[in-house]
Amino acid sequence: MDLVSFVKQSRWIYRTYYYLASFFVNVLKCFVKTDDRLILFVAYGGRYFNDSPKCIYDAMLKDDRFQGYKLVWAFRHPENFTLTTPKIKISSFSYLTLALKARCWVTNVSVERGLNFKGKHTFYLQTTHTSLPKRIARDDDNSAVPFPKGFKYKYDCVCAQSTKEKEILKGAYGLSDDQVIVSGYPKNDILADSSLGRGADIRKKLGIPTDRITILYAPTYRDMYFGEMKCPVDFKKWERLLGDQYVVLFRAHPVVANATEIDSSSEFIYDVSSYPDNVDLMMASDILISDYSGIFFEYAVQKKPMFCYAYDYDEYVSCRKLYFDIREKVPGGFMTEEELLATIKTGRFDSYSPVWDKFREDYVAVSGNATKICVEKIYKNINEMA
Repeated sequence: MDLVSFVKQSRWIYRTYYYLASFFVNVLKCFVKTDDRLILFVAYGGRYFNDSPKCIYDAMLKDDRFQGYKLVWAFRHPENFTLTTPKIKISSFSYLTLALKARCWVTNVSVERGLNFKGKHTFYLQTTHTSLPKRIARDDDNSAVPFPKGFKYKYDCVCAQSTKEKEILKGAYGLSDDQVIVSGYPKNDILADSSLGRGADIRKKLGIPTDRITILYAPTYRDMYFGEMKCPVDFKKWERLLGDQYVVLFRAHPVVANATEIDSSSEFIYDVSSYPDNVDLMMASDILISDYSGIFFEYAVQKKPMFCYAYDYDEYVSCRKLYFDIREKVPGGFMTEEELLATIKTGRFDSYSPVWDKFREDYVAVSGNATKICVEKIYKNINEMA
């Protein structure tokens, strides 16, 4: 277990860290002047250079209005990323100082590293990296990060894909109605444009035979096995039941992506857990299988078949509560493994189309223009006090 995980798992140690470090950073804030042309980007706590923050970053690089701005990315290991703009090591003293200077924070999770601070004039945009179906923030009694009672989320703007999600985010983060915009997620804009045809190029890049039906299997991580990847699926069995017309892309959750032990020596299973962008994998696949993961709420944008494989539902919800029973929203949730694979093998999904249509209507009502909406929102707000 690394140091960050150790701190998170100990309530007493985390609370000590939270109060002392938050006090230090807020004192430091008194001596730091805001840089009106500094924007800080963080994706998945500094693990990656991807997702909605990257979409916004790429758009800003092409937008003449942001010429002369300093766009800075924070990473756990900056040396692993090649950018044309500055990088900084996350959790360093320099990072905290820069975060206090920044006029805008753009993230899909958080910037504060488990602390309680914000720059004096910082506009804080949280793009969301799919919140549903798991309970989050104030709604999650079993959160891995034990924030002190009364903790207040400092987001100025959060993205949602539907009015249903908006209401959930307002309650979870304690936000007002105008702080949550139903814009869709910037990272899903490309999924909404089926004319791009990038799927074939990505399959070629991954080495997938052109005549195979591609299944993306993307289970979430289990909170009861913090930091470990538990995947009891016997992919040899899947290969026997599905036959030689299929391949499976196995995508572990980013939290446990480095802990997978999947045998991908055959031409049936491809371990793509370390692939830098799951949006590519969604475009490259024909069918999704997942469980309690938010990937359903991204994949649905493409209007492709998706199935729920909830083999450990009772155990999972005993540790991590859901807003609703995902098995009732996505086909397959009540099937056995054999029934699910047999259903997929038939390729006859017409009876499930109304279920997928209802899912999109309720939870993925808006998509395709989120990046532009977010960039406009940022530009307007950072220039109000410039």
